[in-house]
Amino acid sequence: METRIITVDPDHPDLDKLRPAAEALQKGAVVAIPTETVYGLAVDLDRPEAVQRLLELRESPPDKLITIHVGSQEDAERVARIPPCGRGRRIVTKLWPGPMTAVFPGTSGGDVGVRFPAHRATAELLRMARVRAGVPSANKAGRPPATTPAEVLEQFGGRIEVLVDAGPTRHRIASTVVRATGTRLEVLREGAVPRSAIEELDYYSVLFVCTGNTCRSPMAERLFRRALARRLSVDERVLDTRGYRVGSAGTGAVAGAWATNPAIEVLREMDVDLSRHESRPLSMALVQDADVVFVMTERHRNLVLEWLPECGPHIKLLDPRGRDIDDPFGSEIAVYRACAKRIAEHVEQRAAEIAP
Repeated sequence: METRIITVDPDHPDLDKLRPAAEALQKGAVVAIPTETVYGLAVDLDRPEAVQRLLELRESPPDKLITIHVGSQEDAERVARIPPCGRGRRIVTKLWPGPMTAVFPGTSGGDVGVRFPAHRATAELLRMARVRAGVPSANKAGRPPATTPAEVLEQFGGRIEVLVDAGPTRHRIASTVVRATGTRLEVLREGAVPRSAIEELDYYSVLFVCTGNTCRSPMAERLFRRALARRLSVDERVLDTRGYRVGSAGTGAVAGAWATNPAIEVLREMDVDLSRHESRPLSMALVQDADVVFVMTERHRNLVLEWLPECGPHIKLLDPRGRDIDDPFGSEIAVYRACAKRIAEHVEQRAAEIAP
């Protein structure tokens, strides 16, 4: 067998040159493809004979988990159940396309490793092929992954149908593998993305939402931070280092407005400082980053669900009994006191759920 070599520009690939490689994948061939980390051997996972041949070429065990490579976020969603909010969504939003393989529950059962490489030529090839592409690194068992076309040919020349030659890889080290199937992110293999970068994304995010982000949600944010810190027996200032992020936003907020004077006053009476708060508008990115979003009213919940209906289980009324917390804006301070007292009661309950 003669290995066909297709030379492409990694950043500005000629799609006509890539088409024979895509067609070869569709027909069951083994195709060596570049990524920004290392070269890989691609096959159509829905062709058992191609998978068997791949395992034999690499001298891999028959139960070897083969990572699926995709050319778009949409293709990743077809093979993996990526959470709509929280840690799992956070790592793909921040690190894809890029040198990270994420392990999620598969849409067909079991767990699946998925990679969306930051390599234009390979992304175009995968989108063109439209197959479920399994792509382990291009190396035999016990040998380092190939990072140049010459290294691919040294191990597999004359034994694979096609090599897409995009020159040496950028990182020359394998991707970082992260399991995102549990309550924490687990680094299974440290590679091009440092472990510290994954740890920075491994936090539990709580978001409080009202309308203007000047009364109810900032009061809830500050009171919740105090309640959570007490439950964890830590100072509020170290909540971030303990893996918790707490914030607030408003569905109709403008950026940079201070909390209302009555809200500041009633929280001062409760020994909580709200004077440095600055409002921010709610965005889809804030919702997707949060592990749980507590809203003040059913109207707020419905509005968020109009944007992101898939996040439904993560969007909850702050009152565990499902009652609205009315806006005190423009009311006398006694109304603010009653509102703050009720919010304090509910955030204690929610803190107990999150940190039992």
